[in-house]
Amino acid sequence: MIDGSRLPLEENINATQQVVKEAHRYHVPVEAELGAVFGHEEGPLPSYEELFASGKGFTSHDEASVFVKETGVDWLSVAIGNIHGAISHAKKNEKKTETRLHIDHLKKIHQAVNIPLVLHGGTGIRNEYILKAVENGITKINIATAIRQPYEQLMNSSIKKACESVYQTVIKIVTSDLKIAGTASQLLNHH
Repeated sequence: MIDGSRLPLEENINATQQVVKEAHRYHVPVEAELGAVFGHEEGPLPSYEELFASGKGFTSHDEASVFVKETGVDWLSVAIGNIHGAISHAKKNEKKTETRLHIDHLKKIHQAVNIPLVLHGGTGIRNEYILKAVENGITKINIATAIRQPYEQLMNSSIKKACESVYQTVIKIVTSDLKIAGTASQLLNHH
């Protein structure tokens, strides 16, 4: 994974090309990010509603087409209303904002590129948006906040309890997501 999303487009392309060239020598696929998935920033940001309504940071389908062609990247992480969880130390225990996805925007990106799309910031996205995203090109969803927060809260008292919390949380998330995608029964019946 290379994240040059905070760079100007040409610099992101150049950095990604270098990583792709080296990784592909060893047959290692590369994921890159285009667009600004907010959540890393310190200090005040506009409200989520303002960011979503303005489309600020959304991945441009035109830029995505150019980016994929010029870099040869294997997966593309896109910004379509998703935001990272509480990454900064000051906000790490805050509940993540419930988000939604701009599915029509995703459709344009999916039509512009012919590679799997990735969604970062999967915690807090309503199920109906997840399903529509998967139907429109999202093949991988990164979920961290829902796993990290319970783990960190228990770390100081008991590593064993923290590990058990992670285990139970992952089972809950995966089971829920498989139900959304309609694949739970297929996978569970093969064991």
